[in-house]
Formats: sequence, structure tokens, C-alpha cells
Amino acid sequence: MPLSDDKKIQTRDRLSRDPDFRDAFLIEARNMYQKALQFNAALEDEINRFEQILGAEPDTYEFMEGELDEIDIFERILDAYDQQLLEDEKNTSTIN
Repeated sequence: MPLSDDKKIQTRDRLSRDPDFRDAFLIEARNMYQKALQFNAALEDEINRFEQILGAEPDTYEFMEGELDEIDIFERILDAYDQQLLEDEKNTSTIN
């Protein structure tokens, strides 16, 4: 489920001002990487950029024009993670 623009703004703001939230956000994303990559291996470059963005001091990462920010990348990770979970469920419920 995509985040609303308002929720994205709130999350970006909180990531900038709350280092504990930023750390927790990154940890949760890391917990999803493996499953997300199983579904969409092309996310690897985006995940590496996500790590660079969140590893930098807030508001210091310089984005190229048209480049996704950390929230947009997280949405892609979350989507791939959810899709892989559904695929796993489907595979385990299929009778061979």
C-alpha cells in the first residue's frame, strides 16, 4: 500500500530530526532486504543508495535530478518484500 504524500512528508521530517527513529527505520529496512531481493534482485543498487542516504547526516545527501529519496526507495523495498511473502505463502500452500 503506497504512502500518502502527507505521510511521506511526516516520515522524512521525523527521519531528519529523530536519530533513534532513523536507526529503527534503517534496521527494519535491513530486515526486509533479503526477502525483497528474492523477489526483485534489481533492487540491489537502490538498497545500496538507501544505505548511503540513511548513513549520511540528515539533509546532507545530494540527490541527482529524478533520483528516488529514502522513502520512495523504502516503498519499493516494502513492495518487493510483501510480494515475496505472498509468493512464499503461495508456494507453501500448494500441494505438490
